[in-house]
Amino acid sequence: MMGKDCMDKDFLFALLQAAGASSDEHRPSALFRQYLSACADEVVADMIGNTLVASNAGGDYRILLSAHIDEIGLQVTGYCDDGLLRLRKLGGMALLHAIGQEVEIHTFQGIRPGIVVSRAAGNNNAVPDMDDCFIDIFSQSKEETMQWVRLGDVATFSPNARVIGDTLISKAVDDRVGVFVLSQVFRHLAGKLHHVHLSVATTVQEEIGLRGMAVLAQNTMPAVCLNVDVTDACQMDKKHLPKLGDGSVLYRNADSNPVLRQALESVAHTADIPLQMAVGRNITGGTDSSRIQLFSPRTAVADISIPCKYMHTHYEQCSLKDIGSCIKLLESFLLHLDADFPVNPPDWTF
Repeated sequence: MMGKDCMDKDFLFALLQAAGASSDEHRPSALFRQYLSACADEVVADMIGNTLVASNAGGDYRILLSAHIDEIGLQVTGYCDDGLLRLRKLGGMALLHAIGQEVEIHTFQGIRPGIVVSRAAGNNNAVPDMDDCFIDIFSQSKEETMQWVRLGDVATFSPNARVIGDTLISKAVDDRVGVFVLSQVFRHLAGKLHHVHLSVATTVQEEIGLRGMAVLAQNTMPAVCLNVDVTDACQMDKKHLPKLGDGSVLYRNADSNPVLRQALESVAHTADIPLQMAVGRNITGGTDSSRIQLFSPRTAVADISIPCKYMHTHYEQCSLKDIGSCIKLLESFLLHLDADFPVNPPDWTF
């Protein structure tokens, strides 16, 4: 089985460093397609930008592993006379975490660096809103800025991935680590499954309304979908949540099929794979799982998550051990399902 020490960390860092805010995901998507193309039977992209990679297309049982590839970002919405750029959020970014941070604007001329700044009127201790925040690209006038940046250009936090001990710190941990897990499972199991038709999919526009999965679900309709995302971890203001380093997480909420969840628990117990249980931030979870449940009603769905501290910031954190345990859980589950299929085809209804 693939563990932490066998992970392709070069590819993990490439995914994290790539810029791909919601609706502008083509850079990390291209990396993902290229990485898996040599071991896949099929690599396709749909009209919205989702990627689907398949192996063993003749298999009897269709299993989908999914993760969203978009990250939070900012979009240019206007120009100021002094050269600053007006902006809006792409996804649930807290402005207090963004102010003062370096960003990269992806323009028709290439990358233009900038800094998110605030000029809240009056009280310096006031919490700013979007009208108080701008991107400074170090130009002196509106005219100079317009030579570099067009309306609608997208900005992401500057690349900053690094590892300290067992902790991975980076922008876009949400959810490039999920995409990475899919890539490792697929590469390890491609050509080894006999009865399972395995597909892995990266969805787009999750951070702005779960839009990519709504499209993908209607086009794939697998028997089982295991969606890999991140979940809030224990931190200074969230002390009763899953912990970094204690394993990946299964949700006990409406987004996870109870019978499928029990099967995953059983595999984890048998294979001695660290696993944590959580209820999620609310009963419907807020991940792509809810979309495939609604748009592919014959699909049994479960959420598997990796604990993440400081979500939706430029310094998101997770544990390499948790990434490794998530890979091992998915591989163990798929190999077990593949081996038992001829004798006892699974039924996830309840």
